[in-house]
Amino acid sequence: MISRPLVRAPNPTISIGQLGGHVKRGVKHPRGQRTGKTMALVSALPLADDSELMVLSFMDRSDPFESFDNLPHKGDNAVIIAPKSEVHLSTIHGVCPGDWKGMRVAYGDEIDEPVDLDVDATGLDMAASDKWVDLVDELGCDCSKVGGYPLWANAPLDMDVLMGRPQRFHHRLTSDLVDYKLGDGGVIYVFVDEDGDKGSICWQQAK
Repeated sequence: MISRPLVRAPNPTISIGQLGGHVKRGVKHPRGQRTGKTMALVSALPLADDSELMVLSFMDRSDPFESFDNLPHKGDNAVIIAPKSEVHLSTIHGVCPGDWKGMRVAYGDEIDEPVDLDVDATGLDMAASDKWVDLVDELGCDCSKVGGYPLWANAPLDMDVLMGRPQRFHHRLTSDLVDYKLGDGGVIYVFVDEDGDKGSICWQQAK
């Protein structure tokens, strides 16, 4: 199971995507189902290495964002898959009060995630949990990354059931590159539909 960490792009010309910022044109920022407010861009990353499609994830971060539902099917978030050639991004001048300043990103060195990382860390006893945390730390995969395992911060969610259609994990985002202000241990998880048409996004805090 291979994952690819996301790192700050040393040069914008070699970036593969962006975290934060906003979409200038090509895709219209969706609006929150509950609030009607414009959602903030969370990430814009390639669907796959050889794909001409971009996975764009959004969250409703209008005030007060702390109270918003963190589940993928409640309308406070959205994932749009669009042709890469049509998506034009900006790292500044956001369209939503909750926008984060953007950062161009590139891939870091690949990580080979072993099969025993695919566990519910919240269901482990103390010794097993410590061992799991040590292994994740040693591998360096508890980071913003594409592929591999979600590495849930809390109890895993059944995304297929919540969304009513098969989902495939695409990428996870911690606050190592952009501070998403999700509290202690906050992590964002982005999934795509198996048919590649759309996707889902949710976030968790460590408990």
